[in-house]
Amino acid sequence: MEKINSFGIVAFKSSKIINSVLLRIQSWSEQEKIPVRFHPRLVKQLPPEAKLCESEQALIDESDALISIGGDGSFLSVAHMVKFTNKPVIGINLGGLGFLADIDPEHMESNLNKIHRGEYQVFNRMVLQACLVRKGELKETFFALNDIFINRYSMPKLTSISAWYGDEFITTFQADGIIIATPSGSTAYSLSAGGPIVEPNLPAIIINPICPHSLTERPLILPSNKPIRLIINKKNPELLLSADGLDSIKLKNNDEILIADKGDTTTLIQLPDNTYFKSLRNKLSWGQDYRQWRNHKK
Repeated sequence: MEKINSFGIVAFKSSKIINSVLLRIQSWSEQEKIPVRFHPRLVKQLPPEAKLCESEQALIDESDALISIGGDGSFLSVAHMVKFTNKPVIGINLGGLGFLADIDPEHMESNLNKIHRGEYQVFNRMVLQACLVRKGELKETFFALNDIFINRYSMPKLTSISAWYGDEFITTFQADGIIIATPSGSTAYSLSAGGPIVEPNLPAIIINPICPHSLTERPLILPSNKPIRLIINKKNPELLLSADGLDSIKLKNNDEILIADKGDTTTLIQLPDNTYFKSLRNKLSWGQDYRQWRNHKK
């Protein structure tokens, strides 16, 4: 792959471990003579010699790739920040599972050197577009790398949401809410709600009702060549639509949401030894003998 000659650094929080990683990146940049730019919001977390950009757009323009420091939430925020362009995004994982942000901070410097030399792989991930139509007019448009979901924000009552795949009616879901996820998002909220794990390169969309009233209503995996249409039925509790848990809007009765593959993709950088199934094995503890773990605990 092409060499990455400059990096833009983004962190949305301040903590001892995040500040330590920022200082290590600054030290690495000085030692290796590799340009690093920092987001302007990091001004209080860095020494005076660190190169801060004047604006967020300048950071994007002056960097070959962006590095997110944090968990998958921070990674998603950076993907939204670059507006799902071809600007590559890398994640240094300081969160939990980290299916998107997968660089281990322990080996951060050596991994950054590999990426600088072009020793990495590029993956393009699907982006969903959700159009909210209210009274026949487009109200808002949202984009999501992981998922579009609808959930309650006040009364603990069942929601009633009717769904279509293209022109074909699926059903009316009576549930706590509903998740429409990409394959990348299959290991996020959808997985917690009992959804399937879907290989990220599959052109598919997942429909996953959250705690459905009917136990026979199960998650669906559908080809992404047709849109998903949702109608918010009457007598619903107060509902919120959210894109990747970042952008949201309150919904009203009879609102229509059209969700489809945007056609654009987000570019992820991944090291060659961090394969998808290796990540699943490590993060979900696949193949471990829990009998040995249980005996050890005794």
